Amino acid sequence: MSKNNLSSKLQQLKNAMDPNRLKKEKQAEKRKGVAKGLAAGAFLGGLTGIFFAPDKGENTRKKTKEELAKAKEKIEEELNETKVKVNENLEESKEKITAFYEETKEVVEEKVETLKEKVKTEKEDMEEDLDEIKEDLKDAKEDIKDDVEAKKDEVKSKAKSEAKNIADKTAEEAEKVSRELDNKK
Repeated sequence: MSKNNLSSKLQQLKNAMDPNRLKKEKQAEKRKGVAKGLAAGAFLGGLTGIFFAPDKGENTRKKTKEELAKAKEKIEEELNETKVKVNENLEESKEKITAFYEETKEVVEEKVETLKEKVKTEKEDMEEDLDEIKEDLKDAKEDIKDDVEAKKDEVKSKAKSEAKNIADKTAEEAEKVSRELDNKK
């Protein structure tokens, strides 16, 4: 990423974090423009006054050097002020970005913890449900086993009863046949 892109992104981030910042920066730029205009006007006015003044060349050169020194000093002051403001803005932006990062990090960590708790709770609930289902299946198995045993006993009892009835009928029939044979003799 180039320096210009980085500066642009940083400026966008600053503006997004503080909407009034853009307004303040525009006002500061206007003041700087006015100050620069006044400085340039004063310099040019002074220079013009020197060149059109009815004075010796040596004095004119001396005054020109003085005016240039004043202009250089004024430009250095403005440059230093600009550096200080840029550094302040940069430091302020770093602090805001760090604070934003920390706040966002805390929120994300809280949400992760909340999500972990929900997952843990859901897991525990599912394990409890699974245990209940296992118990229900165990109970159902026992009930089925008891029902099968009861049916088995019932079938045995019916089979014995039917076998006895058949045996009784067969014995009666055999006795009848035996009597009939005795009567025929």
